[in-house]
Amino acid sequence: MLDIINITAPIFIIIALGYLTVRLKVIDPRHAKGMGSLVLKIALPALVFNAIADMPFEEVIRPYYLIIYGLGSLLAFVIGLMLTKLIWKQDNVSAALNSTALSFSNSAFIGYAVAAMVVGSSVAASYLSMGVIIENLLILPMLFIMAELNGNSGKSLAGVLLGITKNFTRNPLIISIVVSIVFSIFRLPIPSIVAGTIKMLTGAAAPVALFVIGMSLYGLELKGDLPKITTIGLGKLIVHPLMILLAISMISGGSLQDNYVAMLFASAPVFSTIAIIGQHYGLVNRMSAIVIVSTIGSFFSMSAVLIYWKMTIGF
Repeated sequence: MLDIINITAPIFIIIALGYLTVRLKVIDPRHAKGMGSLVLKIALPALVFNAIADMPFEEVIRPYYLIIYGLGSLLAFVIGLMLTKLIWKQDNVSAALNSTALSFSNSAFIGYAVAAMVVGSSVAASYLSMGVIIENLLILPMLFIMAELNGNSGKSLAGVLLGITKNFTRNPLIISIVVSIVFSIFRLPIPSIVAGTIKMLTGAAAPVALFVIGMSLYGLELKGDLPKITTIGLGKLIVHPLMILLAISMISGGSLQDNYVAMLFASAPVFSTIAIIGQHYGLVNRMSAIVIVSTIGSFFSMSAVLIYWKMTIGF
């Protein structure tokens, strides 16, 4: 148990420090946006490139992992749809956001940080890159198609898909993955100056990302329909890993590490950007509250996966 605490405690202590520095007015909360941009647009792309550009291509893309993570996430999304539409009788926008909250982990900021403590930063980054592909090619398009094509939007499917494609091609993480794969396939050498610069940038990714999560939690409030908010926020931490486990039981061929890393990423909290997306649709309070509940609960869900991992095969 001490081994698990040694992995998870530093992660959540850094998150708590981020929250406290804003609460105690040591750092202006407005700086969180710039720090988050540094992580998402510079440090994480550098980390992904540094991790996989030198890898053999067969180690970069693992079809089995893509399938189980994609299928498990899709099943979690469908459960969110059924819960919101059939039981709660809510509209398409609410269904899209709730379904995404159940199936889209905070892989980049929290999932990677925990996985790196277990399997190492390079291996964790390769898994992160595959998760990013699933999230951006599968989950986000379903979110925006459902939310934008409601009865009063006046938008066409072609227009929505065009917007999704533009955002996808401008995503620094996606660009980094594509460039890294090219370097991996053709075994292109990386100039030592470039490699040294990238390596320095990678060190900022995990700690700054966690700090930003803590800063972002300040000011968020638990407002709205708390039973439904709790159901989605905590449900993410249960439903998503269980759907990954179901996918694993249906499909064979991967390694035990693939299985456990997929479950670990799935046990991470809801991605925090969903609060910003919720603001666009007038649901910022609800989605912010879901982020709070999910982030706090993820200490226990990720610890549970790590305990199971440790007890079965060790690490």
